[in-house]
Amino acid sequence: MKEDDSAIQQNKIDELIKEQKYSALIQLISRKDPQRLKQYSCIKIKNQIFRLKQDVAVCANNNDIYYGKLIKIYCIKDKNDQHVPVIQVQWYYTKQDLNLDKKSMRSISIKELFFSTHVEFLAANKLQCPIEVMTFDQYTQLEYGEETKFFSRAAIDLKTMEPMPKVSEWQKSCVCRMPQNPDLQVIQCETCEEWFHLDCVNLKSEEAEQIENYKCPGCQ
Repeated sequence: MKEDDSAIQQNKIDELIKEQKYSALIQLISRKDPQRLKQYSCIKIKNQIFRLKQDVAVCANNNDIYYGKLIKIYCIKDKNDQHVPVIQVQWYYTKQDLNLDKKSMRSISIKELFFSTHVEFLAANKLQCPIEVMTFDQYTQLEYGEETKFFSRAAIDLKTMEPMPKVSEWQKSCVCRMPQNPDLQVIQCETCEEWFHLDCVNLKSEEAEQIENYKCPGCQ
């Protein structure tokens, strides 16, 4: 490579780093100077170790917190031979991203994540903390909620912004025949062992707390 070409390339790399255009940066270095690009299996940020395939919370460019799976960790040398760590994240989507009717949306928890095919490059210092994404059954067995624990029972179709599989295909309960939402208060019938939303069986929270052996309308 000619010296002038090298200088032009370095200027372009510095520009992309400054503008945080990490996808274009990775592509350029991979094509022009792959020896400057190193991949790693873990990285330490803010005294925390993050590993590949780990689910993480990320502070994106607008300072909101998003969730994703850490799928690549890169390190790039800048013009001063300083290392610039870059990560690639595959995003989870949340309830607020879904395109659903009001009835279906009632079945979605604020702690529910939907894995997507959307990937993005970010500065590694955007990593906030590891999170745990559990199954629905695991999550409902928790004695109390934790800020870093979530669950997932579907992916998301980025064309329709609907869950895959669709909500209509999820396991249903209650007289409303809708999927469970751990955010809503429920009571279990001692006879059929099915769960019922309190408002669907005309019970208030304080009333449900006083019932030792509940029988649903169908089992009474």
